[in-house]
Amino acid sequence: MKKVYFISDAHLGAHSEKIEKIKIANLISFFNFIQNKADYLYIVGDLYDFWFEYSKVIPKVNLKVLAKLNQLIESGTEVRYLTGNHDLWQDGYLQNEIGVKIYHDPLEASHNSLKLFIAHGDGLIKRDWFLRLQKRVFKNPVNIFLYRLLHPDIGIPLAMKVSAKSKEREERRFEQEYRSFASAKLNEGFQAVILGHTHVPLFEKINSGFYINLGDWMKKFTYLEMTGKKLELKSWGEKNQKEFLETS
Repeated sequence: MKKVYFISDAHLGAHSEKIEKIKIANLISFFNFIQNKADYLYIVGDLYDFWFEYSKVIPKVNLKVLAKLNQLIESGTEVRYLTGNHDLWQDGYLQNEIGVKIYHDPLEASHNSLKLFIAHGDGLIKRDWFLRLQKRVFKNPVNIFLYRLLHPDIGIPLAMKVSAKSKEREERRFEQEYRSFASAKLNEGFQAVILGHTHVPLFEKINSGFYINLGDWMKKFTYLEMTGKKLELKSWGEKNQKEFLETS
């Protein structure tokens, strides 16, 4: 029986230094909690508010999280990272240096005899055409090459500003469409559809399966725990939520 955890949407680097310290402390304490418990940890997109790898430079975001992820991996947890619309420019650093397994597309996985469909959620529904177009532009090799010509001190702050505007539009968009998408996937034979992106935690039974949105790790600190065939959407604690809201 495998123990599996899922989180999404921490958007590290998106807030003030004071708030970032709270988010990072909560992530580290959560990683400490699951160490030696979790067989798998899924990061379902947007761990970082912006991530872009130059040939010799990565964003200057707190490295304690990466160090802890490496420690988790070395202790036996397989960390699977599905890129979102804020961190899709993964180019090997996390995979080669930290040991994280990177996935750029939705993932079909089976754990404890449950068939799961896992995706960040951006661009999945018909009306979300802008994000599909944006992803094609951002993943174009020519555009990536041209962006790398910008000095990191220009390219990274510029992208952070664009990223902040994008994040403002995401919450609570197209909720019914996501529900319909999940229902269609469940009809294909999946037992659970697990998404992020909207920042709205949701655990809903549809026929014999489940549609789950992981919420976020900014304000709500929600995560999914899978023990055997039991799925539970939990919060890392009301104290953490209160502390964040009082600081923001």
